[in-house]
Amino acid sequence: MSVPRRLAPAGVCGEEGFTLAEMLVALAGAGLLIGLAIGLLVSQSRFHLRNEDAIQASQIARALSDGMGAEIRGAGPGDLLLATPDTVSVRVDVLKAVVCDTASGGSIDLFAYDSTAANIPSRWRGTALSGPYSAAWVYADGFTPASSVSTAAETACRAAGADRANRVSTRWFRRTSGWSGGFAVMPEPGSLARVYGRLTYTIHASDSESGRVSIRRNGQEFVSPLESGAAFEFRLSSGAMQARVASGDLSRVREVRLIGAAVGRNGRAAGRQIVYAMSLRN
Repeated sequence: MSVPRRLAPAGVCGEEGFTLAEMLVALAGAGLLIGLAIGLLVSQSRFHLRNEDAIQASQIARALSDGMGAEIRGAGPGDLLLATPDTVSVRVDVLKAVVCDTASGGSIDLFAYDSTAANIPSRWRGTALSGPYSAAWVYADGFTPASSVSTAAETACRAAGADRANRVSTRWFRRTSGWSGGFAVMPEPGSLARVYGRLTYTIHASDSESGRVSIRRNGQEFVSPLESGAAFEFRLSSGAMQARVASGDLSRVREVRLIGAAVGRNGRAAGRQIVYAMSLRN
């Protein structure tokens, strides 16, 4: 026996559609998901930019450490020539020697045991002497004795005990003259001599980025960029910090500090505040 099929009333569909409320809920959910995705992308982008900034700031700090820090730490308190908020100037050795003997005519024989003339302009030179039984140095800025490589100086210095292992060539032995032009007393055998140049670091407005500053080494851009407001300051032997040191107090400086903020590639400091301390050699 067949069961009679019941027909749907006219105007009523067999499949029900979405209601307006359901559509609004679906749209709201989709909007929320899109918002979360956009937020995630923005967050990742900001993290990437911050990471780039941090890397750039670290590179600036490393350049300061490997360059300026190494050179300033090699200077002693007596080598400081200028100490202001935007400039640090020090004597840097280009030649170190020991006095072997005096020769005829007032000449002095030297054994030059170290030469470090690296990118120091030759237009400014000076000479310093320290006696054989003294740790103090006497400076003659702007003066260098006349010097030439000499086999006679080599003979005299080797006889005095220089280069006992016979490892260096004749060019390290010099006969020098004209000491009276810079020093009142001729150096004694066993004295130490230094020929030095002048090395100056300055904080200067950046040539490439408006509102930023760079650090220049003897006039050439060395580190860039930094936020404006960077400055040097100086710790004295008393422990006091000063922004500027008078010429008569330069020998009392024991530490040079650079205070500033490194700028990343995307123009933000990225929280990389720099307080970089450089202790002078004792």
